[in-house]
Amino acid sequence: IIKGKVINVRDGKLERLESDGWKQLAQSSEVFLGDKLRTDKKGLATIEMPQIGRFVIGPDSEIELGKDNKDFKADMPRGAVWLNAKFPKGTKGSITTSLATAGIRGTKFSVFYGRGTQDLCVCTCIGSVEATLNNGKTLPVPKGNILIIKGDAPMPEKAESALPILSGKGAGFDFCFN
Repeated sequence: IIKGKVINVRDGKLERLESDGWKQLAQSSEVFLGDKLRTDKKGLATIEMPQIGRFVIGPDSEIELGKDNKDFKADMPRGAVWLNAKFPKGTKGSITTSLATAGIRGTKFSVFYGRGTQDLCVCTCIGSVEATLNNGKTLPVPKGNILIIKGDAPMPEKAESALPILSGKGAGFDFCFN
């Protein structure tokens, strides 16, 4: 069984769903593949999973960690996560929302979904992410680019430069820089 640990929790709570409900986790708590985790409205949590990477889970987020370390498929119903992927050669992974799946390619990137809207943003810091939209189309999101999918708008044709968006004050990406 692969187990990781909570590196830290800032400003709020990190909880895991157990058979008898949500239980609060603290620094050094163990986390496992398949765990369903959530943060409260102020919580920011960092977890480290061996052979997967380091996750920073933003406020008001919920994520179910993948069950398989060779084909790591995380599910994120809402929130924000930044991942520094540390996959061994031959391993693949993804983070899925209801709008699209971000395929991980040994990268540092973030996924924001459903924070007050039905929008999805995939932003790549290093490497490249492949976003598979719910219509089956696959779009590359290379380093320095962001893919913005608005839940009620037509699907985008391609990713765009992240700089103009990230430099805007109050754009909601402060989480990435903290």
